[in-house]
Amino acid sequence: MSKCSVVNDDMIKIKKDIHNTQLYTVWFAEKPVTDAGIIQYKEARFKNDRSDDFITLESDLTESEEDIKAHFSKGCKYKVNRAYREDITFHIFENDAITDEMLNSFLDFFEEFWASKGTGLSDRDSLFDEMIRYRNTQALTLAFATVNSVPAVYHTHIFDDRVARLLHSASLYRLKGDEEGNTKNIIGMANRALHFEEIKYFKLKGISVYDWGGAGTGEDVASITEFKESFGGKHVVYSEFETVNGMKAHMINGLSGLKHKIKG
Repeated sequence: MSKCSVVNDDMIKIKKDIHNTQLYTVWFAEKPVTDAGIIQYKEARFKNDRSDDFITLESDLTESEEDIKAHFSKGCKYKVNRAYREDITFHIFENDAITDEMLNSFLDFFEEFWASKGTGLSDRDSLFDEMIRYRNTQALTLAFATVNSVPAVYHTHIFDDRVARLLHSASLYRLKGDEEGNTKNIIGMANRALHFEEIKYFKLKGISVYDWGGAGTGEDVASITEFKESFGGKHVVYSEFETVNGMKAHMINGLSGLKHKIKG
């Protein structure tokens, strides 16, 4: 459970207790964090000697809505436009408007999404706790699109004063009651249009960057990266790494197996 979390124009920082020391997850940091504890940097704007590169895509929300859309590929633009002619509705909720019941509905959907891919959701309780921490930090949005009044796509984002970053995206292409799979194309349109609705939502909040949550180069994620690229974002590279501040944190971090348990 988070006891102290911060969101400002420099970063998002959430904290949880691990064996009487503090584990911080820090997003978008421009400089090192000095708090005592284990610091996990996500998309840091600086490097250290243990940094791993993290490649993502960013869309510039300071452009006009028309100019943002002009960067979409022809096919992407067609599917976004077409979505508004279908029986699709869009819903975006932020922070305190996101109830525990809504988070559990998302996790039910997320579990079904992973099951449709032949795998499972590894740790539902941990993911629920993570979402609560972001919500309590005032840094979370939960959005979904319905097709024929049935939830078909879910997205979550974290955000600060400058960056909105895609955290989770899940779609179910076989809705209950659709044995023929007739809604598959419509759900694909709903997914794209939900991203556009979120882009407009964050732009209206004055956020300047939409981060697509990674642009991996491996074969297993090539189609996902291609999907994100169709929105016309630019590739950028940030740094991800872990540091340990203070003697107590060094002792805790050295315990056998602990590092594996705190990942994520």
